[in-house]
Amino acid sequence: MKSAAIPNNELARLNALDEYNILDTLAEQAYDQLTDLASSVCGTPIALISLIDEKRQWFKSHHGLDAQETPREIAFCAHAIHHDELFEIQDSRKDQRFHDNPLVTGPTQVIFYAGAPLVTPSGLRLGTLCVIDNKPSSLTALQKKQLIIIAQQVVTQLELRKAGRIQHDLLAQSRSLEQSLLLTKSLEAKNKELEQFVYTVSHDLKSPLVTINGFTSMLAKELSAHTTEKQKHRFQRILENLTHMGDLLTNLLELSRVMKAEISKAPIDLTTLIEQNWQRLITGYKEVEVELVLTKPLHAIGANQTLLSQCIDNLLSNAIRYRSAERDLTLKIHTEELEASVSLFISDNGIGIAKSDQKRAFNVFEQINPGQGTGIGLSLVKAAMEKHNGSVSLVSELGQGSCFELRFPKT
Repeated sequence: MKSAAIPNNELARLNALDEYNILDTLAEQAYDQLTDLASSVCGTPIALISLIDEKRQWFKSHHGLDAQETPREIAFCAHAIHHDELFEIQDSRKDQRFHDNPLVTGPTQVIFYAGAPLVTPSGLRLGTLCVIDNKPSSLTALQKKQLIIIAQQVVTQLELRKAGRIQHDLLAQSRSLEQSLLLTKSLEAKNKELEQFVYTVSHDLKSPLVTINGFTSMLAKELSAHTTEKQKHRFQRILENLTHMGDLLTNLLELSRVMKAEISKAPIDLTTLIEQNWQRLITGYKEVEVELVLTKPLHAIGANQTLLSQCIDNLLSNAIRYRSAERDLTLKIHTEELEASVSLFISDNGIGIAKSDQKRAFNVFEQINPGQGTGIGLSLVKAAMEKHNGSVSLVSELGQGSCFELRFPKT
């Protein structure tokens, strides 16, 4: 017995077979009708739709035979898929390839075999439509032609099956997309409601908070001669927390305005903007030893000046707030221009941010390092950059400092 060689295009052939999703499926009338027709046309007791898998031949339809599959190494059809035309063995007992094959010498008694290859539209041979008899025989020219035509109808059924599955998948994807769109619209509506809620609450709380702060300050002064050190400390803590709450509400209002606002962009003179912001900012930190280094010239950036100013203020004030106690603060600012974007880099030699914390640094209310911040500043920077269809990224090493990149698209 001689087993069939593995075709040169075996991997592509097996992939194509897998795409039809036909192996090990239940019997179907459309295929059974074709094997019944092939048996009738060729006058043989057995007709099979045989598909050659990696290690077996599996029968999608088996007219006149109870077996569902056989090993590939003894399959006649494994030889047939090497041929473009019909493969015929008139008497297997006289053929050196098959005379001692178990399918010939065993109870099946495959003496006569004729197999028309099942050829995909891309030219890959998946198996055969074959007819079998337990005595020597041969097909007429007309029978061969008819068997080949029926084999082509088998492939048509396979293609229809594949098309139906693709259509089903596309419909499922379409329904999933529709649900996603509905969910997106719902989330957008909820986000707008949330933004409006945050804005309203923040705005409405500002006024009573100012009143509480004022009355608490007055009360602390009026009672200063009659309060203990412990009570004075408690008054101080109340005022500090009121100030922090005021800062938090202010930042929430700024974040809400950024998220709601439609922006206009214009070319910005970065050097002038940064120098003006720095002079205003540094007046509140006169005790801080800090050096600001601008690598000039700075490229112009197309941006909304108000939002860009807020981004710069937040990053510079964060650098001052989270400076290292071991060295004077150095701030370096430069720009880089690419074909489609301009990036602004602001780096410092502060305490830095651990890699494990960097992903959540831009989340609302996240305070990676303890300090006087509200945890909203970097969230505001992220929201402002999204308004510009740009991005903000961070490179940092704990104890060494941080570098923020604001990337603005040119269009």
